[in-house]
This record gives sequence, structure tokens and C-alpha cells, in this order.
Amino acid sequence: MTPRPDDIAKAREDLKKTLAAAKAKRDKIFEETEKAREAAEAEMWKTVKTELDGAYHGARTDAVEVLGFTRDYILKQTKKYS
Repeated sequence: MTPRPDDIAKAREDLKKTLAAAKAKRDKIFEETEKAREAAEAEMWKTVKTELDGAYHGARTDAVEVLGFTRDYILKQTKKYS
């Protein structure tokens, strides 16, 4: 037996509400994750800048080895986040 038209309309509305809520929850989690990622990125590059300012001769070369980024990239990121 096929559902009555008013049952279909209610089912469609329920589906739309449920899917919209699920998408909103996912979007909120993605936004929070991105904010946490950006905060972690900023904290790391501020630490790198602090450690490299006035450090020993060769510290930047050591930083390249440890971080796995080029000297140029490290310089750009420390300027961006300071």
C-alpha cells in the first residue's frame, strides 16, 4: 500500500530537518577544528621565532633539519605569525 500524500510530506520535512541538523553539526565541528588548527599553527611559528631570534650560529640550519621546511618558508611563516 502506498503512503498517503500527507505522510510523504511529513516524511520529507522530517528528512530535511534531520539532514540539515546533521550538516550544521558537521560544519560547526569543521569550523572548530580549523580554528584549533590555526591556533596551533600560530603557536608553533611564534615558538620557532622566539627560539631562532638571537640563537647560536647555525640554528636556522638545525631548524630546517628538524622542521622539514626550507629556510625561506620558516622565515615567511615566522613573519606571518609574529
